[in-house]
Amino acid sequence: MAELSLEDILNSIVEEAEAVSTNLTVEDKAQITKAGAKVFKVSLEEVTKAKHYRHRRTGNDPHLADSVIIQNTNVDNMKNGASVVGWDYTKSRQGHLIENGTKFPMYTSTGARYKKGGQVAINGDHFVEGVRNDPQVMAKVLEAEAAVMKQIIEKRNK
Repeated sequence: MAELSLEDILNSIVEEAEAVSTNLTVEDKAQITKAGAKVFKVSLEEVTKAKHYRHRRTGNDPHLADSVIIQNTNVDNMKNGASVVGWDYTKSRQGHLIENGTKFPMYTSTGARYKKGGQVAINGDHFVEGVRNDPQVMAKVLEAEAAVMKQIIEKRNK
């Protein structure tokens, strides 16, 4: 039986790690990140509903908590394996104002315009940042991504 040198052992470890990480196709990466994005979406909906949900008749305009979407491309709509969670353009402005606050708002919470803009400021809540930085949410996201990655690796090894 031939003895393996330390260099051979380390090279085999590097090759296995590269096969799992850098040799993934864009479709595989997109599949992995989409699984994590689904978990993040659920958490973001829950936090938004808990903190910023008003019971009102919405008609064709859904609540911010009901408008969270997943995009299986990057922000520029290029498929590179990334997934994005957020709101479409019409709702992203509301989310931004709630997240960061305003110094000089022009509209009331009901949509009426102030006579003189800037009379009342909206304090920022930073609820999206809180979800991003929550270790429990990130652990769930990583678990979902790991499960999909494990399936991809098992399928590849067969």
